[in-house]
Amino acid sequence: MSGWLETVRRHRLTIVGLAVALLLGSWMVSSLLAPYRDRIKESIRQGGYPATMSELDAWYPSVPPAENAALVYTNAFALLTNATGPNSAITTALPPIGRAFSPDEEAALKAELAENAAALRLIYSAPASGRSHYAVRLEAGFDGMLPHLAKTKQAVTLLSAAGLMYASDGDAERATQAFLAAARVADSLAEEPTVVSQFVRCNDWAWLLQGLERALSLTRFSDGQLAAMQKLVLEAERPRAMARAMAVERVCGLNVMTDPKGSATAVRSQGGHRQWHGIAGSVCMGLFWATGLQRKDTSFYAERMAEHIAALELPYPERAKAGNQVAALTNPSNRLCIFSRMLLPALVAVPGRDAKHVATVRTAAAALAVERFRLAHTNALPERLDQAAPYCCTNLPADPFDGQPLRYKTHGGSYVVYSIGSDGKDDGGVVWDANYSKVRQDISILVRH
Repeated sequence: MSGWLETVRRHRLTIVGLAVALLLGSWMVSSLLAPYRDRIKESIRQGGYPATMSELDAWYPSVPPAENAALVYTNAFALLTNATGPNSAITTALPPIGRAFSPDEEAALKAELAENAAALRLIYSAPASGRSHYAVRLEAGFDGMLPHLAKTKQAVTLLSAAGLMYASDGDAERATQAFLAAARVADSLAEEPTVVSQFVRCNDWAWLLQGLERALSLTRFSDGQLAAMQKLVLEAERPRAMARAMAVERVCGLNVMTDPKGSATAVRSQGGHRQWHGIAGSVCMGLFWATGLQRKDTSFYAERMAEHIAALELPYPERAKAGNQVAALTNPSNRLCIFSRMLLPALVAVPGRDAKHVATVRTAAAALAVERFRLAHTNALPERLDQAAPYCCTNLPADPFDGQPLRYKTHGGSYVVYSIGSDGKDDGGVVWDANYSKVRQDISILVRH
């Protein structure tokens, strides 16, 4: 017994070393055999969002061919000719509110409509399901192609200009059908979960509503026509569209940040310095990963994107406030978060663009309610906007920026409905001067009579 104890004492350091090695070996084996847990992706999935590139295409809802308006639009877009000439309806700003196109502009617009007659017939014939799914591969990430986006803009601007022209000619029915067709094209992007698609949709709607705003000043629509346009305007808000788009943006960004080859390619594509090219670039990227900077960068990006998406899931006006707060924290103070610094700044504008779109469609819906009130009350305007509430699905939408009722002012037979905008200040919406000048800080719909 004493001999055994003496042996242990004599070789105690060796025994301790073997024990430590055995423990470390056991830990390493168990770690290797245990299934890998990506806590960032687990957290994303728990929130109900896609976490990998392979999950993205399923995130864009499929639509049965008979109901898929995008199939018809794609064929129509192939027939659309590029607008040319200084008076093109695509390149020329719409006339001031209360005025029609000049004779030269109207002649150019009619020629453009005739040139695109086949494409427009297809657009008008698209299924009225309100559902679309374009042939895009979200799994391609930032390299994915979205050629239909430019075509939706062309179709919407052409149809909106046509609607305004028909209204100025007193043809309210043709004007209504043109605006409805434009609205359906714009909202064919509603389920497409990319940020650029949602920005294009918002811009399409902004142009469309400029045309409708001018049309309301030029002709009288029937209640049925106003109600049909109001329905699509109210549906255009799409409260979850931008959050879904940001979820896809997050996956694409994380894919770039967690794939060494993709990371190097992304840096070079963004005009990265020479050290990121060739062998030197591989060494720099290897150090970025080996030092743990990649993990820190990925964690920062994931946290900011989670905050962006959480803000976009809130109702207004909380969404507008939270979006501003998240945007202020988007840029990392640590310059070594190279991918976050590359990917996040472009997303700062997302909350503001979403809020502006919501304010625009809400003011338009309220203005259509005022028009329906006017029609039902022998051309009399409501003294207060809430009097028009029964003509807007019983409830008028609130200002998304402060949650208060939208503002409303009258001047003779003219009126303005407006939101206070992102600065949070009521600037009056419009100046009742000879030009009825809109106040830039507010988001308004002005109807002149």
